[in-house]
Amino acid sequence: MANAKLNGTRVPAIPLTVDRLLSAPLSELLAKSDAEIVDSSITDAEFYGAAVQHRSGRIHLHLPADRSAQERDLMARTLVGRLLVARHGGTQ
Repeated sequence: MANAKLNGTRVPAIPLTVDRLLSAPLSELLAKSDAEIVDSSITDAEFYGAAVQHRSGRIHLHLPADRSAQERDLMARTLVGRLLVARHGGTQ
């Protein structure tokens, strides 16, 4: 069984479905996706974030630092979901 690292411990990997994408704790979602949130200095109200996937597979989610925790949570989930769709050749 595959494992994902979460806060220094190994937890069983759970397939990332749309339901899990929307309901999993953000820390679990980030660990499963090998993603990290990075504060962006962009303050444009139209900028909701950007995802950068490095060759290593690591993902950096650049999110506006001045948004609420709820907005950042939603933005992170949206960006991870878009990357998963792109990785698997799906449609939005």
